[in-house]
Amino acid sequence: MKRSFPVNDPDEKAAELFLRRRSGDWSEADERGLAAWLDASTVHRACFDSVERMWDDAGRAAGSRGVRDLRAEALAAGPQARRWPRMAALAATVVLVLAGGGLGAVVLRNSPVGAKGEATGQVYRTAVGERATVNLADGSRLLLNTSSEVKVDFSGRRRGLQLVSGEAWFDVAKDPSRPFVVQAGAHTVTALGTSFDVRMEPRGALKVAVVEGRVALGALGGRHVADVRAGERIDVQGETAVLRPAGPVAGDWRQGRIEFASATLAEAVAEMNRYRLTPIVVTDPKVGLMRVSGVFYTGEGSGFLDALPITHPVSVRVAQGVVLIGPAADKKTSSSY
Repeated sequence: MKRSFPVNDPDEKAAELFLRRRSGDWSEADERGLAAWLDASTVHRACFDSVERMWDDAGRAAGSRGVRDLRAEALAAGPQARRWPRMAALAATVVLVLAGGGLGAVVLRNSPVGAKGEATGQVYRTAVGERATVNLADGSRLLLNTSSEVKVDFSGRRRGLQLVSGEAWFDVAKDPSRPFVVQAGAHTVTALGTSFDVRMEPRGALKVAVVEGRVALGALGGRHVADVRAGERIDVQGETAVLRPAGPVAGDWRQGRIEFASATLAEAVAEMNRYRLTPIVVTDPKVGLMRVSGVFYTGEGSGFLDALPITHPVSVRVAQGVVLIGPAADKKTSSSY
């Protein structure tokens, strides 16, 4: 259900829009509404830019004593926080999210300072349906996808990270003196001045896609597997590594979108389920083999389930806490997905 926020103060409105945009409840109509609101006044745009800067600054400062103190104050405030102005509420959200207050978007812990001033042993984590952006101390940028965890452990000689679960995008700052190395399961991905995505799949599978530059994929122990260049993706399962220009499911999750280019419905459902609390189940193998193309937003209200019965001979219904997709002959009405 679409929500509205009757907020008059531009600072408060900017905070509301910013937080909603980062959630799963954001549609194309919402994006058009935001663009119209930003274009209506230079004050609106300045307020929204200020909120974005606050979020980025919080990411850089999350391990500081000041943030820990703010977190304690926010937690101590309890129900009284509901009476704060919305900008203060946004600040409290940033503090709680980035300093481990339990909201789940990003969590940091164990942060001693390393040889070049970077905090070591940081852990960043997102919950289902959430994304997060982290500005690292070396100037690199880390973007976490849904239900993901990354550990950061920089030293004076090496910029080390570990993708524990999920998916992350890395925009790497150049520093020839210190390699930027991501460990993902039994493999390492070494950046060679680049922008790339690493995704861990069930049962130990791994996908690495490169947009700029190239990366060197290796196995733990030092064995070189392959170089992956801009426009390429490598899929790894066990001892098998397949280099390809593209896959059946491609898209830019960083903007909250997924693009399906002739993916099977089973593949599309598996991808959508990564962002949903209410799972989707395909009840018929033949339905799962149908092909799906299109661009959809992630999350519960993505429009994916609304579009399927219009474009495909399928039914969509809710039963026992899951969404069932079956042949059209099984169609039953349902008020929500």
